[in-house]
Amino acid sequence: MVTLRADPWSPDFGMGFEASTEETPVPRVDPSVETANWTRPITPSGHLPDGVWFVDGVRRVELRVLADDGGRRVHGLFGSFAVGTVRCDGTATFDEHRVCRSVILGGGVLADRASVGCGPATLTFEPVTDQRIDPNGPLERLQELMRAEEQSIASHALTLGAPLVLADGPLRLNEPGQWPVVGVVKRFVRRYLEPEHERLLAALRPGDRTPVFAVEDQAGTARGFSWYARIAPVRPVWHDHAGLVRCEVRAGPGVDAAIALAESVTAALPRFAGRPADPRTPQNLTPIAGLESWLRHRMGNRAMIRRALMSSLAEQREVMAG
Repeated sequence: MVTLRADPWSPDFGMGFEASTEETPVPRVDPSVETANWTRPITPSGHLPDGVWFVDGVRRVELRVLADDGGRRVHGLFGSFAVGTVRCDGTATFDEHRVCRSVILGGGVLADRASVGCGPATLTFEPVTDQRIDPNGPLERLQELMRAEEQSIASHALTLGAPLVLADGPLRLNEPGQWPVVGVVKRFVRRYLEPEHERLLAALRPGDRTPVFAVEDQAGTARGFSWYARIAPVRPVWHDHAGLVRCEVRAGPGVDAAIALAESVTAALPRFAGRPADPRTPQNLTPIAGLESWLRHRMGNRAMIRRALMSSLAEQREVMAG
């Protein structure tokens, strides 16, 4: 029987890392699929899309736990995540959203489904296991679950008629996905270009982009196409990579389709650059910032959920002791 014990620390502490699933290793890049000329920015000449749907997700650790499975101890957590869409077609409208909850244990250990009363609601945490024994594994698994749900809701938006879907963060290029979903990456944690190509980034003006480049696997097969775009002007005190995002698409439809998409996406993005009040301005797009706040509200009150989980674990302990 698997028993769970709460970690008394707040989930904000003791997790001094970021999930490694934010970016996957990129062994090879081909910068010449559109052009070999990286000396001048490209100013899009394509038409603006009729509407853009944005997809994002937020996740939260409600309570970290230590699980005991017949004397074997593994780390785990109770976590929530929410994904949703906001439709921008002249006005901005929140659309579909999903709230999911999981109890995730490492080391291949699976907990029971947990239903917890929280105010007038009952919250159900579905059991998930992660094979890794790394204490960070459950948090990385929560991130993976959220990314998979983002991909699902992005695909659903396309079936509903969305002309273009922009997803916050990188795509899973090695997995199938519908077109056209574009990943918009606002945080750079890996260098994709050689210095002679990267120099072009500083020269980009709002609405400009770099040439499209291929992201390849070790065999040299294109798994996706990517480009950098500037969405806001650089202020004098900022470094010259501020206001840049990296966009990526899957390779399926080919490089010509990716170039056409790069034209329309790059032209559209400056309209959605983040507002000064956003601490991640300007890369955190305004619809994404609004969607994040909306989704966090729908995950419920963090303090109430934590208290409910602690009470539930205490009751279980009393039952076992009795």
